[in-house]
Amino acid sequence: LRSQGIDLDYYPPALSGMRGNHPGSFDHAHKLAFTGNGFINETKDLGESYDLIVVGGGISGLSAAHFFKERTGKVPKILILDNHDDFGGHAKRNEFVVNDRTMLAYGGSQSIESPSYYEEISKKLLTNLGIDFNKFYKAYDFDYFKSRKLDAGFYFNKATYGVSRIVKNVPSFRYELTYKDSIKPDNIKKVASQLPISDQSKKEFIKLFLDQTDFFPELSLEEKYYLLDNISYEDYLRKYHKVGEEVIGLFHNLLWGLWGVGNDSIPAIGCWADGLPGFAGLGFTDNEELNDEITDQTQSMYNVDAVDDSIREYMSNNELSDEPYIFHFPDGNATIARLLVRKLIPNSIPGNTMEDIVTAKANYSMLDIPGQDTNIRLNSTVVSTTNTNNGVEIVYAKEGVLYQVHAKQCILACNNGIIPELCPQLPETQKKALKYNVKVPLVWVQVAMKNWNMLLKNKVYSLQCPNNFYNSFYVDFPVSLGDYQYPQNSEDPVVFMMQHVPTRPNEGYTNREQHRLGRHEMLKMSYQDYEDKLFDQLRGMFGSDFNEEDVAAITVNRWAHGYSYEYNNLFDAEYFGGEMPDSRNDERYPHVIGRKPFGNIAIANCDSLGSAYVDAAISQADRAVNELLS
Repeated sequence: LRSQGIDLDYYPPALSGMRGNHPGSFDHAHKLAFTGNGFINETKDLGESYDLIVVGGGISGLSAAHFFKERTGKVPKILILDNHDDFGGHAKRNEFVVNDRTMLAYGGSQSIESPSYYEEISKKLLTNLGIDFNKFYKAYDFDYFKSRKLDAGFYFNKATYGVSRIVKNVPSFRYELTYKDSIKPDNIKKVASQLPISDQSKKEFIKLFLDQTDFFPELSLEEKYYLLDNISYEDYLRKYHKVGEEVIGLFHNLLWGLWGVGNDSIPAIGCWADGLPGFAGLGFTDNEELNDEITDQTQSMYNVDAVDDSIREYMSNNELSDEPYIFHFPDGNATIARLLVRKLIPNSIPGNTMEDIVTAKANYSMLDIPGQDTNIRLNSTVVSTTNTNNGVEIVYAKEGVLYQVHAKQCILACNNGIIPELCPQLPETQKKALKYNVKVPLVWVQVAMKNWNMLLKNKVYSLQCPNNFYNSFYVDFPVSLGDYQYPQNSEDPVVFMMQHVPTRPNEGYTNREQHRLGRHEMLKMSYQDYEDKLFDQLRGMFGSDFNEEDVAAITVNRWAHGYSYEYNNLFDAEYFGGEMPDSRNDERYPHVIGRKPFGNIAIANCDSLGSAYVDAAISQADRAVNELLS
């Protein structure tokens, strides 16, 4: 049996070049968004009928299919439609074969962050899929980089700083396993002396970490929290620490990959939660049990266990997580998508454990075969979903042809922004609410090298890169699981990632406007543009130690619609008349208005919780399925 246009050689994880929102994956969606649905005229009715059709094969869509199957009495017929050539959505697997060795990397969704803080339904699903988080404490080699004398640091480029220089052990953010050592006063002073900045800026840098001044002694902790939620980090540094632009520039793009904007557009309190300096004297952490030595005070500055109870309630669980950031499969969260696909279509991926899934090869020809109860149809862009008396009519485009299929019920597990075009009959208030979500544009470039020579000579594994096109460089996490062994010696291949986030800082744009403008810039760039900028930066970083001949392959994971939009008090409070509601499920939030079920159609995705995490993808799938089955 041959599935819908897919033969045995079809294997998208091995493709390099332009991936993510790859060419062809968004053409019909853009046509629909820009020109309307007038082109949907002649459709070919396939005569196919399903109990459930899911639009979107990411973690939320796959979880929705799983929950629906689990909760209906008989075995339902399910079709999952996705516009990409692979399943998983942002949880994309990148494979490289270098020197006859398969190297795995992730094309988007990176890690399971703080799983013990997940919703019960999410924990239960991940456990049912066979994931045991305790195993990562052995799978993750905590001493890998240390034992090889490789450090994290910052790279300063000649164009901005007058010299190309790597400075090691500069503190970055608290997810780094080396963070607690890097914020020790002795290290901060040592690092400052090596930075290619003015003497005045060096003093400001040291003071920023070590200054114990309480700028707001008359305010309660809650009032301080509120103040810092309503001022950007960079304005906070200028106004209270009197820090100059050179030091502000060091940190500006440090959180690009987390927030999708620079520190001019991130509330100061968010930067405190991520471990940036400048808050040591404000009393957010309880240091009473410690002696007054500055060393201990600095150490406890961001000790999440010591966060004062009176502000804990304002913070999300993962902001206060004391779990290490190690829950990472070699292909990132693509493993979760693959485990779900294996559960839904057992013939498609062999094996039955969290270890054997890592190296198991998916057989894409089994995804869409007549007669099986669940099918996943790739390269299929849904352009219309219409409620009828007895279900939902769905039209999708595949290879230039419009096909029509029928379902009793439908779950839209796609980008909120396209839903108003798919369902023109939605109430106007709901359409407007769905459009509020503007996803964050992101570019994750994975580079496979034939050996470790460049890194070993320079003794680094991770670099933050202020004032560069790519804001960070890092080698993937040292995780060995099942038959997959992380490289152990210098002649083994290595994969590292370079990250670019298109932003428009300090121009008066809101973050949503920056995301739209950034997406436009991103889509104008060709694969060659990304490669040219990559090689230029690597030459600057490593000089002649970077050898183009050692590059085995490059995968540009371009996500024009990346992270789900997360609310930001600097720009979103106005929508609510001054203050954002505390609960993410408050009826006033656009995502809550937007996710309401409509006839036989429900909505499941990260967008519908305003949270760009696996937990949100799963919990929203659970809600959508319950709405359809209630």
